[in-house]
Amino acid sequence: MVDLSRKYTRYERTRIIAARALQLAQGSPPFIKVPRALNTPLEIAQFEWNKGVIPIDVKRRE
Repeated sequence: MVDLSRKYTRYERTRIIAARALQLAQGSPPFIKVPRALNTPLEIAQFEWNKGVIPIDVKRRE
């Protein structure tokens, strides 16, 4: 799951949401119940990001 207490750069956040939106567009089911108001894969991915349920993480080089 995405650790929302960790600080992500805007590029990391964008990459994670875009990867999840692509998965949703290709038919992957949402991880949580999604309100009817959300229509596009991008909106659903952003909703999942805000709830912290996306199981994608970024490995940084130190």
